Amino acid sequence: MNSDIFRPFFDFLGFPYPGAYMTVLFFSFFMTLPIMIFSSKVFSLSLKKMIGMPLVIVPSALVVSKIFHILFEGRFMLYINGLKENGISYLFTVMLNPFVAGHVFYGGLLGGFIAGALFTLIAYPHDEKSFLKTADAASICVINGLWLTRIGCFLEGCCFGRPSQLFGVRFPQGSRTMFLLHHIDPEHTSLFTDTQPLIPTQLIHSFSNFVIFVVLLKLALSKNQKNPGYISAVFLLSYSVTRFLIEFLRYDIRGSFLMFSTSQWISVFLFVGGFMLLKKTKGAENLKK
Repeated sequence: MNSDIFRPFFDFLGFPYPGAYMTVLFFSFFMTLPIMIFSSKVFSLSLKKMIGMPLVIVPSALVVSKIFHILFEGRFMLYINGLKENGISYLFTVMLNPFVAGHVFYGGLLGGFIAGALFTLIAYPHDEKSFLKTADAASICVINGLWLTRIGCFLEGCCFGRPSQLFGVRFPQGSRTMFLLHHIDPEHTSLFTDTQPLIPTQLIHSFSNFVIFVVLLKLALSKNQKNPGYISAVFLLSYSVTRFLIEFLRYDIRGSFLMFSTSQWISVFLFVGGFMLLKKTKGAENLKK
């Protein structure tokens, strides 16, 4: 709603302002440290190894999320034209610059998963139980970041929902939402007034992610401990379902294939993966603590 809300803080420190979304995103990365410390105790994992993991996961997640943004959000040719006009420097200053807005969660999830999996395999060779415990800990970190960053989306004005007079929020004139909405629906969007009421899908998604975060925390602290990997399975199943449904309410420009968006197709695969992991954890009594 207000992309400049954090600007005074950055001006006071003398740092360039990255925008509301990027500010919240990096705050969520900062929050991984206390959660990793908490997780190392809950899941009986090495604190030293858990603290080192974000140093590998965060850069990988940022880069791959940028790549997904370029490839799957309908802006590929826009970036290609920018590359032609500005030269190779544009590739690193804009296209792959992790400090510039334009990220896709599923890209970050893939990049972070690959980096985290490799890190864990090296840290815990031939130890499936520790691998799954680490995945459980990472799931709590990821969903905590997700409910926070969706608030950043709302402040930045991206990831907005469909027009709705019953349950809508108007974004101000000059906002990013206004320009994006005008590009999508120029006949019904004025550049000189606030936008029409839009469903705040960012806040809906933030709330659903926060509920998942609370559920995962409750499972982690439960006296009735589940098999390693169970929390990861719950995360994959619950997030994929909520993301799939919320996508129907979104109205911003995204990639699509047949009747579903790119994110919905990825949600389907995540759901299948979560279901398979759930079956594995339920039948793997030997992986318990």
